[in-house]
Amino acid sequence: MDFVRKHSFKIAVLALCLAMGIYLFITYGMQPKQTLPVEKAAPAFELTDLEGQKVSLESTNGKARIVYFYFANCPDVCPPTTFLLSQVQDQLESEGKLGTKAELISITFDPERDTPEVIRDFAKRHFADLSGWRFLRGDEEKTLQLAKDFGVGVVKSEDGSYMHTNAITIVDKDGQIRKWINGSSEDLTADKIIDELNKVL
Repeated sequence: MDFVRKHSFKIAVLALCLAMGIYLFITYGMQPKQTLPVEKAAPAFELTDLEGQKVSLESTNGKARIVYFYFANCPDVCPPTTFLLSQVQDQLESEGKLGTKAELISITFDPERDTPEVIRDFAKRHFADLSGWRFLRGDEEKTLQLAKDFGVGVVKSEDGSYMHTNAITIVDKDGQIRKWINGSSEDLTADKIIDELNKVL
């Protein structure tokens, strides 16, 4: 009893700290991690990379993916969005996730003009690391349909250019579309894209 009386203040402080710790753990530590709802299954595809190798949705399963449809001659949204994705790439690389837990996939609408050489130049100008960022191409008609199946609106103009929604699609490791991000949003940053991607990693 003498010990309890002598150290009663210390015991009370310790009990208070313990109670506060338990409260904080229950309130914050036990909350489920944020995640994104499944929107729909990503459409299957088989396209060709810059080395002429076949790449399919199934062959890229096991990693979260950022999928972006573009064309190299795009006069407006594609270049700045691709540059933004290069910042996402750099952050994933610094975290050790690029190519192992996540990768980027860019698919051209314009395979006739976007030859492997043109795409390599486009990728280089936008600081793409091809070890964790795949640039794919295929039959134009099938690619346009694939974009629409991914939820990207696209129309080919008479001058051969394309009008399209500037959508960045997050696909989880099981091939499910989890979110569409407006690549033209004024307040969109690489950090915000990473935050959304981390919800499916």
